[in-house]
Amino acid sequence: MEPVTEHNDLRRIAPMLADLPRHDPFVVPAGFFDQFPHQVQARAVKPARAKAGAWLRRGAIAVPAMALVLTVLRLFLPAPLPPPRQPLADGQLIDALAEDMDTYEILETAPGDAWPELGQVTVQLTPEEALDYVETHQIDLNEYLY
Repeated sequence: MEPVTEHNDLRRIAPMLADLPRHDPFVVPAGFFDQFPHQVQARAVKPARAKAGAWLRRGAIAVPAMALVLTVLRLFLPAPLPPPRQPLADGQLIDALAEDMDTYEILETAPGDAWPELGQVTVQLTPEEALDYVETHQIDLNEYLY
């Protein structure tokens, strides 16, 4: 009768596993454990490189990307609505118009019936003032003379 050993028992239960060669799968190069601590220490002591280049690259990408996002948002989002304006009384309306426009703009834009009837106004001008008025308003005197 054959002696019962673990190897014979393994061959009976799992013949493929029993046929695997028996050697140590964890093989390291010669002198590995002598050199390994020194290699780790050398890497730990090695001065770190300046990472300024990485930050510059990130900034060079982030700034144009942010500008693009803001431009797209500005183009496609609706502009905020102005606050509703309260209706103005007649006196307030004239004051508001007077603040935004000068006298000549108000006179040019106002329709003729918007002004009260003042009657005929006579103005006394010196000859120098009359010539200045004609030059300022570029009036052709030939139309009035002939």
